[in-house]
Amino acid sequence: MKTLTAFTALCLATVAAPATAQLQPEELTQETLAEVMQPHWVWVNDVSFDRMLDGRAYLLDADSGQMLGMISGGYGHGSLLLAEDGKTFGVPSIHLSRGVRGERTDVVTFYKTADLKAGTEAIIPPKRFSGMPFISSAPVMPGGRFAVLYNFTPEQSVTVVDMQAQKTVGEFVTSGCGLVFPTGPSKFFLICGDGALQPATLDAEGKVTLGKTSKKLFADDDPVTEKGVWTGKQWLFFTPSGKVHVIDHAKDVPSLAKTWSLITAADAGWRPGALQTAAYHRATGRLYVLMHEGGPNTHKDPGTEIWVYDAAKQTRIQRIPLDGMALSVAVSQDAKPLLYTAMPGETDFKVRDAITGALIRKIEGLGDFMTVIQPSPVTGQ
Repeated sequence: MKTLTAFTALCLATVAAPATAQLQPEELTQETLAEVMQPHWVWVNDVSFDRMLDGRAYLLDADSGQMLGMISGGYGHGSLLLAEDGKTFGVPSIHLSRGVRGERTDVVTFYKTADLKAGTEAIIPPKRFSGMPFISSAPVMPGGRFAVLYNFTPEQSVTVVDMQAQKTVGEFVTSGCGLVFPTGPSKFFLICGDGALQPATLDAEGKVTLGKTSKKLFADDDPVTEKGVWTGKQWLFFTPSGKVHVIDHAKDVPSLAKTWSLITAADAGWRPGALQTAAYHRATGRLYVLMHEGGPNTHKDPGTEIWVYDAAKQTRIQRIPLDGMALSVAVSQDAKPLLYTAMPGETDFKVRDAITGALIRKIEGLGDFMTVIQPSPVTGQ
């Protein structure tokens, strides 16, 4: 019988030795959030371009820098339908029966802010616009009763969803005009390809009636982009050259109330751009616009600075240089507003003081294609 060498014996002992647990098992728990969104909570879209079936949105606490939760938005996730009371929200989403193929089902899934659990589903027509995310592709009307979703197949229509009853009202053709810009609890308009605006009205049940289309309002050589901003009273639209067109929607047919410029002679070469171009703080009247240096046809380029305007006086009051670039900007609506920016390709979300422009924090470790930013609809507690 052969004698084992000391080395062989040591190897056998090592192999045979039982593994020792180094970590204690964690107990699964369930957390709950506040019933109502807090003023500095903010939702951030991640359209997930490298995994389009797995779009999602992150709920962040801008005060603490914590991620509070995440929900799935399905294929080509866009924006959320945030209820005005901050207690619930809807998620329009596209699902395929076999994951990457099969029968398509479009739904709006309703959630409570407190637990982020999927609840009631409202089936909607399988026509929802699913391109680059825009707030104007699925806004909630002022007052919070209805949400209006833009459809593109390429035929254009809208689907109305009752946010309170959590059910679909129906689909309505829009005569070739697209996106949705609310002007009141029951009124909105759409942009037409020829530079006109198409007004529309919702009745008490949410059914849509189209009004008379306006005349051509915007020039062919300097058209507005679709990335307007709502002040609570008016829509502001921006052109690639830096003009601001203010829409008068008080009458049955929309018209131009006035036009002014973001840019002076000393600002030659600077232009507005990006995906979520501007934000407006209603209490202070401050307009925040992402700006960059570039030539014609650079209106999709990200901003390298945020220019701040007194919108009533139509004058610039501040320039905020960015440490990098931003494709989206938004502002909270409370008395101590925070300014938010995001840039696809970066995984950190930046929070600034909206008055001074000072960087407060970066919230890191998020998805790598953040786009639309949706601050809390709640202005204070």
